[in-house]
Amino acid sequence: MRKSFIATLILIVLFGSSNIMAQTLSPKKIVKPAYFDVSKKLSDIEPIPPGVRERSWKNNIIKNFDGFLDDFANEPEMKGADPIIQTVTEGFAKPSIVQNFPGVPNLSGVAPPDTDGDVGPNHYFQMINLAFSIWDKEGNQLMAPADNQTLWEGFDDGQPFDNANDGDPIVVYDEYADRWIASQFALNTNNNKYYELIAVSATADPLGVWYRYAYEFDNLPDYPKFGVWPNGYYFSINQFDNWQWAGGGICAVDRAAMINGDPEAEMVFFDLGGTYGSLLPADADGAELPPENSPMYFLNMGSNNLKLWEVEIDWENPENSTSELVNTMMTEFFSTNGIEIVQRGTSQQLASLAGRLMYRLQYRNFGEYEVMVTNHTVKADESGRAGVRWYELRKYNDGEWAIYQQGTFAPDDGNSRWMASAAMNDNGDIAIGYSVSGPLTFPSIRIAGQLAGAANGLGVLDVEETTILAGEKSQNNLERWGDYASMNIDPSDGTTFWFTTEWTNGGWSWRTQIASIDFTQIPTTDFVSDEQIIPTGETINYTDLTIGNPNSWEWTFEGGYPSNSVEQQPTEIHYIDEGIFSVSLKTANLAGENEMTKTSYIQVSSSILPEVDFEVNNTVVCLSEVVHLTDKSLYSPIAWKW
Repeated sequence: MRKSFIATLILIVLFGSSNIMAQTLSPKKIVKPAYFDVSKKLSDIEPIPPGVRERSWKNNIIKNFDGFLDDFANEPEMKGADPIIQTVTEGFAKPSIVQNFPGVPNLSGVAPPDTDGDVGPNHYFQMINLAFSIWDKEGNQLMAPADNQTLWEGFDDGQPFDNANDGDPIVVYDEYADRWIASQFALNTNNNKYYELIAVSATADPLGVWYRYAYEFDNLPDYPKFGVWPNGYYFSINQFDNWQWAGGGICAVDRAAMINGDPEAEMVFFDLGGTYGSLLPADADGAELPPENSPMYFLNMGSNNLKLWEVEIDWENPENSTSELVNTMMTEFFSTNGIEIVQRGTSQQLASLAGRLMYRLQYRNFGEYEVMVTNHTVKADESGRAGVRWYELRKYNDGEWAIYQQGTFAPDDGNSRWMASAAMNDNGDIAIGYSVSGPLTFPSIRIAGQLAGAANGLGVLDVEETTILAGEKSQNNLERWGDYASMNIDPSDGTTFWFTTEWTNGGWSWRTQIASIDFTQIPTTDFVSDEQIIPTGETINYTDLTIGNPNSWEWTFEGGYPSNSVEQQPTEIHYIDEGIFSVSLKTANLAGENEMTKTSYIQVSSSILPEVDFEVNNTVVCLSEVVHLTDKSLYSPIAWKW
């Protein structure tokens, strides 16, 4: 018995460490599209009005709830509050809500909406269950809500997936190719096969021509989530076989081929087995591409850990492609059990979907380091309310990915916060949008965030919580909520956040909302100097105290040398001549210059007497012991008499 106990203990230590023994997987299959065509211009296709579709078949196929994995079955009971909970949100920077307009409502009689969307240079494209719409970025609707089948109209005539607008849509904008990617699955087929339908715009205009692809699966590919990477469009799936859990999957489709309309664009598929599921693919944002030859990253969560996967695709020889679980990063303790999301005026609670990471896993490259941002829902405290656990992962140069900061956002007001989406902009600001509900609060939409630099500490959201939409009713006859939301970055400026999620008008009558948010704070210039008066020939240092994330500094030193500086913290400015001289600082960031440049003054005098001071190394000594004295006098004495 003793030997058996020791062996078990060793296994626990090994698998609880930050690194794991990796298992490299080869593709289970490599396939070409089951079908391909080129659409007419979307603007020339007669929109199919959204309407109620017969959906009873779906309940017999998909075990569409949390708990099909056992990662969280034996979670320890949480005592007290989440260990890294943030309960205060007031007194921080305030964001600006720029656009705020209704998205597509429930026109198809389904739940949940699976709300997502993305923003391009000129458009916002929202796609939900089971309809989509397109706006300009001022909120003007360019295409009225249409059944998602409109995007595939004429593509599937006579195919097994004919008219199969079955849900779980995702739309993403590929800023590196200036293209749009829209997808949905087809499950209610006539050949016992399942399909992921993927459309790639032929131009930057989502109202133009689309290349349309259908990829076939043996198992039902539930909950697909997409990410853009230089060498492919990647997506994850949760597989079900005859109503039973069949394991997670990783898929990669040939991006270069798809944006050129190649009808033979291949898909590489990895079967992860029943142990893993609900992975998220990295979705790249920002002007800086991932480093050359960088693997694609996927992430999923376990009990108090994040699992990192690397995928290498060789499109010349796809059979050489690999998928590998390379690291398990231990998080601060969290609990996903016992969450109770209550609503005002009803006993009906809402689903948390706490057993998986929430879309997106956003990636960006800052050169010196790479970043990934994501979140999931946790139990905030013993009351059972939900909070948002969010993460920033970093990888420095040739180092390994690690959790750089993490926090649980759950202000102490009795409300649950959940179903979030997080992203980072070019400045390094993080925005997190989410749903809010509580005993005195109808389900609503809010946003909070962290300014670059985390001046109030890592793991702290220091952009004040702000309401995007205040709900006026509760969802009184349905638990389902979500299943996801989407926070995205405007590629036009790299800083504006766009967020979409759901709210409710009561019962099945859910609605969606789209908002753009600006975190950029115009700098408030401030600085101090070492001294207010110095003798001629001395130097002085200046310390910038500007708030608002400046990224440029313009100093002017009248009478000083050098006379100008663009450093943030200039040191050893030399003054030779006597007089009173001005010092000016103008700061700027992407929001613009500070209109009020701060000016201060320094007095330089040739008649300043030294300020005498010295330090004794020891004030109590024994007879014959040596005492050391250190001169600490100011203003450059030229002679000393002790």
